[in-house]
Amino acid sequence: MSSKGPTKEICEWVCTTRYDDIPVDVRAEALRLLLDQVGGMLASSTLISCKPVVDLVRELGGPAECTIIGHPFRAPLLNAAMANGAIGHADEVDATSIYGAGHFAATMVPTALTAGQYLKSDGKTFARAFVLGAEIAARMQTVINAHQDARPEFYYSPGAALGAAVTTGLLLGLDADKMEHAIGTAAMGIGPLTSLHHETLHQSKALAYSGRTARAGIESAFLARQGMHGPRDILTCKNGFCHAFVGSQEAGHEAVVDLGKTYLMKDLLYKRYSAGGPNLAPLYAYFQLQKQHKFTADDIVSIEVRGMRPGSDGIFDHHPSIHTETVLSLAACYGEYRFEHAHDTRYCEDPRFVEFRKRVPVTLVPRQSITGRVWRLKAGMTVRTRNGGVHDIETDHPLMTTPEIEQKFRDLAGLRIDQAHTMELERKLKAVESIDNVATLVSDLEIAC
Repeated sequence: MSSKGPTKEICEWVCTTRYDDIPVDVRAEALRLLLDQVGGMLASSTLISCKPVVDLVRELGGPAECTIIGHPFRAPLLNAAMANGAIGHADEVDATSIYGAGHFAATMVPTALTAGQYLKSDGKTFARAFVLGAEIAARMQTVINAHQDARPEFYYSPGAALGAAVTTGLLLGLDADKMEHAIGTAAMGIGPLTSLHHETLHQSKALAYSGRTARAGIESAFLARQGMHGPRDILTCKNGFCHAFVGSQEAGHEAVVDLGKTYLMKDLLYKRYSAGGPNLAPLYAYFQLQKQHKFTADDIVSIEVRGMRPGSDGIFDHHPSIHTETVLSLAACYGEYRFEHAHDTRYCEDPRFVEFRKRVPVTLVPRQSITGRVWRLKAGMTVRTRNGGVHDIETDHPLMTTPEIEQKFRDLAGLRIDQAHTMELERKLKAVESIDNVATLVSDLEIAC
């Protein structure tokens, strides 16, 4: 039975949109996003947050089909998808969004690299599939985030599973009919709960947010190629995707507003710091005050942050990259906040830090009037010092420039590989559209631990 709703519209659009139909600025953004995400994955691939998944995939063995990024071994397609997906959000260094698309890159880049390697896709096919799948992931996650108060028990990442099915389906050459089955099947594959923030090693978030979504999307597309049927009209049917995750069947129509005219995958907030989205503006505010007034950790009496929304993840998730009090205390204690500060436990265990946390209160003052998610770009802060100084700032977090994103890639990749390898990898990623076989690029991401 044929469908006629927004699910069908999405499938027809992705299957008929050619590479040259995609606006040049969107393709350029996709390349920036690919570079940013790969750098983060290389740095994050050996963290405790993804280690259990990587270790399990290594133990299970099987055909050496796909690279485990940042590791010296390969695994079968679906297991590699799960491991690479978990690596994709093993740290809070991956791009998020300003308005609601969320961390879709954490799923979409591992999906495209893993499936692209397996299928030996050429660069132009790879880039088309990545952009269009990322667009669907961004749209679906934007819909879920727009209605987050309706079903607060669910995280928004199921949207990325649908995007992963689209990317893989395009790499496989599925037609619109089979693509609808792939999306319907992917919608059945994941239902992450927001209680994942109660687990402090970031392991549940890495697995549930992007590990299982990548695997579900790839698996669903391959099943559709084999003749697997999923529910039609999955976005708007009763007990379908939007009914389940948003509480409204009609919300599915929001996913196709200006489809093909406006690309929501450009809603990107690249991270200047390896920290959760709610912490970017407060960190920037703190470092602006520190630079202007030149106080040290010993000078500080108290820190007050204004601008968090009530119920922010930074209030109750105690991972050192997300918990706002911990993040700001690390920045104040060490005068900087780098990738290592969030993941090397010695920084939080250092007596200087322990003493600072006991001595200096970090107070979070939510703004009740905040609506939407643009609050992530704004922060107010007051730092009081021993000499009676009251240092105050209201500021906006500036978006990262292309040179800053490129340097971020070099810094993060440089934690795992030498400068020559880093520069060569950067060159290949920027030129991915022109390569004959993306598998050669992905192979360069196999690294001895």
